[in-house]
Amino acid sequence: MNGLSLDLGLAGRSVVITGGAGLIGRIVVDHFLAAGSNVSSLDITYPKSEPTHARPAFKAIHCDVSSEESVQQAFRQASTAHGPVEICIALASFDLSVLKPSSFAEASLSQLKRVLDVNITGTWLTARAWFQGLQQAKQDGTALQHPNLIMIGSESGHFGERQNAEYSLAKSAVQGGLLMSLRAEAPRVWQGARVNVVAPGPVETDRWHEECKQNTEQLYLEAQATTALCEPVPVKAVAMAILSLASHNFSSHVHGQVINVDGGKQGKIMWTKEEVAEHRG
Repeated sequence: MNGLSLDLGLAGRSVVITGGAGLIGRIVVDHFLAAGSNVSSLDITYPKSEPTHARPAFKAIHCDVSSEESVQQAFRQASTAHGPVEICIALASFDLSVLKPSSFAEASLSQLKRVLDVNITGTWLTARAWFQGLQQAKQDGTALQHPNLIMIGSESGHFGERQNAEYSLAKSAVQGGLLMSLRAEAPRVWQGARVNVVAPGPVETDRWHEECKQNTEQLYLEAQATTALCEPVPVKAVAMAILSLASHNFSSHVHGQVINVDGGKQGKIMWTKEEVAEHRG
């Protein structure tokens, strides 16, 4: 048992987190800071002028992940602040709480395009910037410690979203074709580099509680009826899954996987009792 350590091994590591000012992102940022990492938090809500922060390990950077120029500039700022990016958490995306639901026949093409721009193109650009950083570090002879990329998927990528097909489509692309492609690519760019996806279920954010007040059936339909643990997912549980997956000490050979943090969710309810009664007349 000599030499056994439960240290995450994340202290001093250069970490980029996109969507870092969001309801989940800010908790993920706090967890990496608590682990001793140097965190660059990228978010479109941050001002373009650099804010001053008392914590040298934290840097807030304005970034629109749907813009190639913005992503590249943000990664340059992150590398200047904390060195080449070793760990990248591609978390920024539109979620269901900000999307307008509708029947597919009435679905909005403009909403589809915006979701694809942010949730797919944004993740693609973020991943590419991380890959480019690995290439540059190799060319410069810079030592990196176990680089890895974690992209954020969703239960919707598995089960679909009846009134928001665009969201499900985007998450499926990330945790399907993009993950499988990068799984093969990353170790060729840097030996041992890993890529994985964390796919949360219904996450218990402040916005979740507001939505449950507006729709009293949401808790049951989304987080109880089809979920083995019969409860929504705490934000901390998502953050800890990401932290563990980012740690070489804890997850050194987890690669190319979708890690579901969903309380054992098995699907979506197809029909409510009211809909069945109406449908059958």
